[in-house]
Amino acid sequence: MRTYKAIIITLLVTAVIIVSTGCLSISADDLYSLPEVSEEYLRLQAQINMVLSSGAAYAPPTRGLNRQAIQLCDIDGDGINEVIAFFTFPSERKLKIYVFTLVDEDYIAAEIIESVGTEIESVRYIDMNNDGSMEIIIGWQMGSTLKYMSIYSIVDFHSQLIVSGEEYSEITAYSFGGGGTDVVLIKLPTQEAGNATAKLYSLMQDGEIVAQEARLSAGIESINRILTGNLADNVPAVFIESEGRFDNGSLVTDILAMQNGSFANITINPVSGISVDTVRHRMNSLDVGGDGVILVPALRRLIAQSETEYFAIDWYAYRSDGSRTIDITTYHNTFDEWYLILPRDWREKVSVRREDSVPGERTIIFSYVEAASDEKYDDFLAIYKLSGENAQERAQQGNRTLLMTEGSAAYAFELLAPPNSFGITFSEEMVRENFRLIHAEWQQR
Repeated sequence: MRTYKAIIITLLVTAVIIVSTGCLSISADDLYSLPEVSEEYLRLQAQINMVLSSGAAYAPPTRGLNRQAIQLCDIDGDGINEVIAFFTFPSERKLKIYVFTLVDEDYIAAEIIESVGTEIESVRYIDMNNDGSMEIIIGWQMGSTLKYMSIYSIVDFHSQLIVSGEEYSEITAYSFGGGGTDVVLIKLPTQEAGNATAKLYSLMQDGEIVAQEARLSAGIESINRILTGNLADNVPAVFIESEGRFDNGSLVTDILAMQNGSFANITINPVSGISVDTVRHRMNSLDVGGDGVILVPALRRLIAQSETEYFAIDWYAYRSDGSRTIDITTYHNTFDEWYLILPRDWREKVSVRREDSVPGERTIIFSYVEAASDEKYDDFLAIYKLSGENAQERAQQGNRTLLMTEGSAAYAFELLAPPNSFGITFSEEMVRENFRLIHAEWQQR
């Protein structure tokens, strides 16, 4: 077993020859095509073996993108990767991170970062002040629930602890436009009466850390997901989607951005302490248009033809001043895994119903209705999902038009009224351009 581990270590550190810049981890599948091992890497392997023989064991990070016990990263920006190895020393009750660097064709342990804790939760390598050198952001796990973040700046391979022991629930990194990459630490309340907060850490050129804090919505119980992207006015922002107990739903999005030079939650209501406009029961915020702008969904009930409720989704684009506008509106048929972008002139004039009476065919019918109190519904569009034998052929029967196939299923549509009837926009071209399949991340909660 010891020999096998030595071979793996040898192959792993040899990867430094291949990659000259950036930070990466090596998977086991990549190890078998690596080049012949050089003397300096054999000496590095010997050093790592010495650490292991002193009572250490590998302690790879348990979360995040960098989860290998041995990782490669160009810490000092000289174009040559350093080797970063993660260990636990059970007898000392310590965790240690070794940074090996190449000096005169030999690798040496240039720095050792250590802390107490049960495991290393995560590690990130980011350039916080755009000086070409990486800061190391480490999450230390303390027992089953407590986690603490430390940020180290590496100068001439001497670590300087610039942020120490900040308790957190989640960490993310994103550039808010100051040149380097900032760190956002999210902390949930330890008591029911407390408020969740987000803390922004920025590193200045002179090495000073500037910290700013913003409140998250009151009532948050858990962080669901974190997105980074732009607002409608091209301001960078972090979107924190959390679950909790709110009057109008269980999911809320807090949007964090720079506002008048300060880090702020641009969606929070100052009276309620909740981002009330983003509270909902389901649907994730997404970059719907693929342009980097994150849109936040809001469900809107459609005019009903029966007791069954159907909803459209208005996707809001936010600006850095907290204002918002509807960017697009969609109808999602999550059961059949498709959605349709709805023209703006359909608003308050269209109803939906489902018909599944024909085996192997599931149909959504869109109807025009003059007003919510009106009982006259004029059908103008049907969209089908067909399955089973001859699905593609059935998708083209009569006046149906095939949209696409996905596996054994076929999607089709049929205009049930002349194009653009009733003063609303619909045509064969519109349906083709606005029809999409739902990806897994779009699914409702």
